[in-house]
Amino acid sequence: MTFRASSGEAVAALEEAARRAGMQHLSSDAATGLFVFTAGRMVLASGEKVTAQVREVAADTVQVTLSSNLQFGLGNIGRTGAARDRMAEAISQLLPAAS
Repeated sequence: MTFRASSGEAVAALEEAARRAGMQHLSSDAATGLFVFTAGRMVLASGEKVTAQVREVAADTVQVTLSSNLQFGLGNIGRTGAARDRMAEAISQLLPAAS
């Protein structure tokens, strides 16, 4: 997804999108633009992990890529990607799309 926003605005929107999707911040590396969110209550808990990459593609334009995987997901069969989809929907509501 590509948005008209700065990297800082995109990161703030990601945090809010994660909150709306019931996820919490797990880790980040601002230098590479990678952010990881989890549905688990503890660091090693089972649940979906969503990785977001924020990359500036032009002045005030960022590309946000979301991917997910299910950790120890035997109890969540068929739900892989649900949190990613909720986060994508939320961030699309928070940032203006780039033309």
